[in-house]
Amino acid sequence: MSLSLRIVGLLGLLLFSGVFALTFGVPEWVEQSAKGFIQNKVTKEVKEIASPVIDSSLAQTAKKLADELGFQESQLKKDLDNQLPEKIASILVSLCGYDCEKKKQLGKDIRDSYQNRISNLKLGQHHLNQLVKSQYLEITDNLKADLRIFTFSNALMFTFLLLTSLLKSQSIKHLYVPGVLLLLATIISIVLYLFGQDWFYTIVYNDYMGWTYLVYLGLIFGLLMDIAFNKGRVTTEVFNFIGHTFSSIGSISPC
Repeated sequence: MSLSLRIVGLLGLLLFSGVFALTFGVPEWVEQSAKGFIQNKVTKEVKEIASPVIDSSLAQTAKKLADELGFQESQLKKDLDNQLPEKIASILVSLCGYDCEKKKQLGKDIRDSYQNRISNLKLGQHHLNQLVKSQYLEITDNLKADLRIFTFSNALMFTFLLLTSLLKSQSIKHLYVPGVLLLLATIISIVLYLFGQDWFYTIVYNDYMGWTYLVYLGLIFGLLMDIAFNKGRVTTEVFNFIGHTFSSIGSISPC
């Protein structure tokens, strides 16, 4: 029994400390691993920031908007290449009877107007690109920080579990309560990562279930501290309650 518990503690410590080290040693791994999650978060953030000036559906992304602006810019350039301002000026001259100099000036004014529109569109594209980049960097940095907290917290719990099992060998039965809880948390984390990465990173990013998970770890930490410094009195009550529910488990006494 003690051996299996220590193996769980050691494997959990190696797993989470390894991932924690990976976020520093190979930081781009986080970006690649969470690519879909980051993209969704960037799209959501850009949409919220740009919503007052962008009339589009929720499904439209920053990339589509940038492509749209790029098309407008290319169309204006094409109009300029085709000397559209001069053509417009000629039409206006024929209507208003402008002389040659006024015709040239009018063509220049129209061309300047087009150039200004291109500049404004370029500026809009530049701001959009900067907005997307800044949101990407912010979300990626926050995700790395939260993933480090997540992995470090779990590694710390498994360290406590391993140390307590070594220093409090008489408390092995009591340690099965926090041990099983930690093992369940690890299995759920791995399953979510393998089969639902967006959900995993949503939890890690402290959205929806993030704070609940911290409370869960706090509960396990409390049980470990109870075993280490309070002779497992609280853990004994929890274990015996489970034992009464499932009679095959039996009961234990404070250690």
